[in-house]
Amino acid sequence: MSQTVDFQDVKSGIIDSHAHVLVEYFKDEQVEVIDRAFKANVRQIVNPGINLDGLAEVLSLASRFEHIYAGVGVHPHDAKTWNDEVEAKLSEALLNPKVVAVGECGLDFFYNNSERNEQLKALKAQVELAVKFDKPLIIHCRDAWDDLVSVFDPYLGRIRGVFHCFTGDCATLELIRKFDFYISFSGIVTFPKSKELQKAAQVVPNDRLLVETDCPYLAPQAVRGQRNEPSYVWYVAEKLAQLRNAPLEEIAGHCSKNARALFGLPSL
Repeated sequence: MSQTVDFQDVKSGIIDSHAHVLVEYFKDEQVEVIDRAFKANVRQIVNPGINLDGLAEVLSLASRFEHIYAGVGVHPHDAKTWNDEVEAKLSEALLNPKVVAVGECGLDFFYNNSERNEQLKALKAQVELAVKFDKPLIIHCRDAWDDLVSVFDPYLGRIRGVFHCFTGDCATLELIRKFDFYISFSGIVTFPKSKELQKAAQVVPNDRLLVETDCPYLAPQAVRGQRNEPSYVWYVAEKLAQLRNAPLEEIAGHCSKNARALFGLPSL
């Protein structure tokens, strides 16, 4: 993928910190896609759940594959499903040692597939779970940064996590800086029109930088139009290396170290 560095030679490898490698998206190619990622020097994958329906599969994948880890949560699109049963099931799952985060959860006031009050209720409940089980949060936020800050403020200093698939600008980074979360970039940062996002990608501290695919969506520019998959996370890392005027090995090293620190993943 790189013209100057063979990604196979990058000693740290790389971690896809957010991928949805589910049968729903990959059908009978699921195992092939996972194997292709590991052969491409993707060392570990974090596979977050988005609702109760998919909980069993993310737990099963984490059990079957040594280097796949799960997040468990309810996406803002599905916040309307939140109830005591959902909370109990997630609480039980959070006892599993392969479950490394609460989420994907958050707020999405762009699509509003669940009502705002439903989204806020589900997010607050999941923040409480993160505190209770001492797990990081995987946060989705779209067109809702001010409301997210309002939810987070009472927990300042007690929560940690990642703003996944970050699409904000430098002003957004300043708004959320006090929470000291990690910032994860996806294939969107490779798109030619993502100028403000690319500016933000240049200023995130090295020790707060993550990469992801968010597959099967958001394939990077080099493979735009294809179904995204974890092996393509290298394209995101390469773009960050270009934007930050840094070697690919350095960016991959930072991102791998950061993912392991956030999610408690073993070194490989």
